[in-house]
Amino acid sequence: MSTILVTGATDGIGLETARELAQLGHEVVLHSRDAEKALRAADKIHESVPEARLQTACADLADLGQVVQMAQELNARLPRLDVLLHNAGVYMTTRQLSPNGFEMTMAVNYFAPFVLTRWLLSLLKRSGDPRVVTVSSVAHQSGRIAFDNMNSEREFDAYHAYANSKLADTLFANALAERESWLCSNSLHPGVIDTKLLHTGFNMKGDTLQHGARTSIYLATSPKVQGVTGRYFDDCQVAQCSALASDHELDDALWRWTDNALRDWLP
Repeated sequence: MSTILVTGATDGIGLETARELAQLGHEVVLHSRDAEKALRAADKIHESVPEARLQTACADLADLGQVVQMAQELNARLPRLDVLLHNAGVYMTTRQLSPNGFEMTMAVNYFAPFVLTRWLLSLLKRSGDPRVVTVSSVAHQSGRIAFDNMNSEREFDAYHAYANSKLADTLFANALAERESWLCSNSLHPGVIDTKLLHTGFNMKGDTLQHGARTSIYLATSPKVQGVTGRYFDDCQVAQCSALASDHELDDALWRWTDNALRDWLP
């Protein structure tokens, strides 16, 4: 069975994903902003999966220093990591800056996964079937990458900031697949799911959390996608991502830009 780190595992799709992975017998590392929330999530999972094998890991993803610290702790603690599942995400209705001075949507949704992945590559290398799964969104199709406006300096629009971060996630997943051919890196649209993020950003109801967790679990565990990398999935099927998300020159440029912008937090 695999050891799987799920970010944003204390509620919504993340908690449901972690619960179902534990039910399948995998060891799950529950990421949370704080230890108390992580323990509450573990208690909830144990209610329905008493035999669940769970660990916790804490970091505020908006603070890249905390992301690095959590990664270093995991490197010291875990013998290996089979799956890194980037599930955490935010939808900011106003422009706010992270502790590191970055626009919060991009900081949490894209910069944190970039930094966390880079620090955990050595742990993933110890797995026989290493996978990185990045939860994107169909909203990536509306996204644009403007290297002179990555922090929404010129203007801030909540939906565009979210869409841009999800395009960055899809480009990141594709670039990682190209750069690290020994692992499988894929991104996905979870569906329009009834979560806090959906209510905040779109003021609407959506599908069940179980539906929202399905494709993440499929990409994390299914033997059918062993060796499949650099693809975008929707409803457990390979789907067409946007033309921008498929642009290998853009994913390379974004990777190099991010590598430079975040060099203070990279190994």
